[in-house]
Amino acid sequence: MTKYNDEELRMLNQMLLGIFMVGDFAYFLFLNNAVFPWFALAGASLGLAIIVLCWSGTKYLLFTISLALSTVIFSLAYNWMVIF
Repeated sequence: MTKYNDEELRMLNQMLLGIFMVGDFAYFLFLNNAVFPWFALAGASLGLAIIVLCWSGTKYLLFTISLALSTVIFSLAYNWMVIF
């Protein structure tokens, strides 16, 4: 495998890990609570993103960006009926 392919796979894995972590946690919160706790999802996800960003700098920037964006998307998706 070339270095370019290795770097692309790492970037893809970082993005998918962030999306799946938030997606699974959001689904867990949705199943175990009557009203979706969006603040708990935002606090846990964005807190993890800040911790990773402070510890690793920009090495895992795609992971932190996908974590933050998927937090917003899943919060809107699970609170859609409450918002509108």
